Amino acid sequence: MFSILLALIALAAIIPFGPCSLAAAEDDERAAAFNNHCRNCHSFKAGDNRLGPSLHGVFGSPAGRVEGYRGYSGSLAGLIWDEANLDKFIASPAAVATNTTMIYPAVAEAAERAKIIEFLKTISRPEATSLGSPPSR
Repeated sequence: MFSILLALIALAAIIPFGPCSLAAAEDDERAAAFNNHCRNCHSFKAGDNRLGPSLHGVFGSPAGRVEGYRGYSGSLAGLIWDEANLDKFIASPAAVATNTTMIYPAVAEAAERAKIIEFLKTISRPEATSLGSPPSR
């Protein structure tokens, strides 16, 4: 009887937090991927250009057009930052933009690139703010 009661208490403690915790963990994994690979040069805050341009709102936007950023190296004309182009660029910037000045270790693992792209999508939603962290799902 005691083991059943203990199991019910444990189940009651997990159920309210399970889905929320999973979503938060997924958001954390995406943010961690961005931080591990992109954050040294890029910000996700609007207007916060650094060595590289701010990536706020980048998903679905034309490449090479962040307001206030002047360090573009070229070869981005006509490119739209969709999943396919972001994936190719994160895997090998020079393969997409031949004279890019963006030099960093390529993100070879497709799953890690997918996390970065999903994070970029969250900071490209209309409700994403320029003042804090990206909105959670």
